[in-house]
Amino acid sequence: MISIVGVVVLVESVAVPKELLKELHEGLLKVEEALATLEELMDREGLERIRKAREEYGKGEYVTVEKSSDIRKLAEE
Repeated sequence: MISIVGVVVLVESVAVPKELLKELHEGLLKVEEALATLEELMDREGLERIRKAREEYGKGEYVTVEKSSDIRKLAEE
């Protein structure tokens, strides 16, 4: 509500600085990532996938790719 020279005006929208919106968005992305990680850690199968992946990484049993199309090719092998 804004009062201009004794007149009360109801405002239906609010101006928000772009930088604040950007910071809020980035913060929400971090929260979403943290929740996804917690969800994976709480899942027995997910935790087992993580353990297996760490073992494979430690043994050098992994492949790196530069493009998503390379992932598709590997999956088809």
